[in-house]
Amino acid sequence: MTVYFPPLTIGGQVYDFAHLEPFTFTVQSDLAGRDLGVHVTFSSHCFSQGYDEATHPVGQQIVLDQAGRQRTFCSTRYRLSLMLPAVIQALNHPQAKVRETAALRNWAYSMTIVDPNGPYHVFFEIRRAAKNKPQDLNLVVESAYHQTDKPPRLLGRMGFILLCGKIHMRQPTSTKR
Repeated sequence: MTVYFPPLTIGGQVYDFAHLEPFTFTVQSDLAGRDLGVHVTFSSHCFSQGYDEATHPVGQQIVLDQAGRQRTFCSTRYRLSLMLPAVIQALNHPQAKVRETAALRNWAYSMTIVDPNGPYHVFFEIRRAAKNKPQDLNLVVESAYHQTDKPPRLLGRMGFILLCGKIHMRQPTSTKR
């Protein structure tokens, strides 16, 4: 069986990424008039941070992202990534709201966490799946991190379930500014 992210050994400790294996869940969309299958994948940015040759730990393996860019493993992001599948599935709730990012191509879900204390932001892109796929939508968690300095620039809010329906129905998704 092929794993999505192979384990990493850092400082003698093995970090397993089984929790970040792709999965699919179902959203009941009133707008689409049916259940929509949402296929979820994760990027390595959920457990790594920007690479800096000067601060990258000596002897530590460099993590390459999907575009082949160098990144550094981050134990805090890794620990927080353990909850990401549950966070994404919890978006499938009538009260769950996401915010459009300033880039206008992706979305963010933000919450407050205790360790480390403060905001935790999960950034994702969601698109219609190709016609030959069993799912209706593809959701890629592009990044997730604990906020340590200035907050990301986020725009208006929208219910996640409504967002799924709008994308499936090819309706505009921009939020009020």
